[in-house]
Amino acid sequence: MLLFIFVLGSLGYMYIEGWSLFDGFYMVLITLSTIGFGEVYPLDHAGKLLTAGVIISGVVYFALLIGYFVQLASEGRVFQMMRRRRVDKAIAALSGHCVLCGYGLVGRVVAAELAADGVDVVVVETDDKKAEEIESAGYFLVLGDATSDNVMMRVGLSRAKALVASMSNDPANVYVVLSARAMNPDLYIVSRASDNRHISKLKTAGANRVILPHMIGGQSIAQAIQRPLVESFMHRSNANDEVLLDEFVVSDTSPLVGKSLAEAALTKSHDVIILAIKNQENPILQKTRADTVVQAGDVLLVAGSKAHLQGLNEMM
Repeated sequence: MLLFIFVLGSLGYMYIEGWSLFDGFYMVLITLSTIGFGEVYPLDHAGKLLTAGVIISGVVYFALLIGYFVQLASEGRVFQMMRRRRVDKAIAALSGHCVLCGYGLVGRVVAAELAADGVDVVVVETDDKKAEEIESAGYFLVLGDATSDNVMMRVGLSRAKALVASMSNDPANVYVVLSARAMNPDLYIVSRASDNRHISKLKTAGANRVILPHMIGGQSIAQAIQRPLVESFMHRSNANDEVLLDEFVVSDTSPLVGKSLAEAALTKSHDVIILAIKNQENPILQKTRADTVVQAGDVLLVAGSKAHLQGLNEMM
């Protein structure tokens, strides 16, 4: 609008008064700035009307500009923009983090569990009423639609370790999974589903795992009735529990590579029990035997105390 006033005013003085373009520009400048130097040259009736129009246009423009900034300040949007830039800068420094789309009942639990394991969590949420809760919990927040590619770029999806689509709307989860897989083919994606019929769609879109919270909840309730000890053991959430379950990936440099479980003797050396192994030949977890040889890339399902599991992690 300001550019429009300058161009129109300068051309107006040029054609109405016969001034040069520079003199017209200078007249508009001193008029809008209210310096009060006076007229560059004496004005006729048409020139005075043009000057009046420049003055009115300038007053309206600056009034709108001041009103805009007052609105920003009164609504707290200035602080929101500053906070957004600060968060975006912090996210840009992250690597190996997890992106959580949807901070509902399921999303809250997911974020808490990941944070407890030391994983940086970036939450994408459309409801600004949840902003204070999310930020007070120590998570990075990006307010926006998770189905937007711009939002996915802001959360550093190319550097993320995993993405969780935990929105209650299955079609939205499908779209998020599809977009995320296209942006990062190596990303590990877990999606929530509300209906069995959508599992195949989510996996086709690129989800590595699809979880049905209502099914898991129902199974846990049935287990709590029929096998309470099993259910209690499998769903422990206290890190101080005497026995915990964890999984470890065997690296190329691990001293376990090439050894059988009997030779490794992890029960004696680390007081842990190998419950199952997943390898390239058997992608499904299988029962272990004493002569089972550990290879690089194997995933070990281990039971033990927190301290002993930490010690075993150093060998991996």
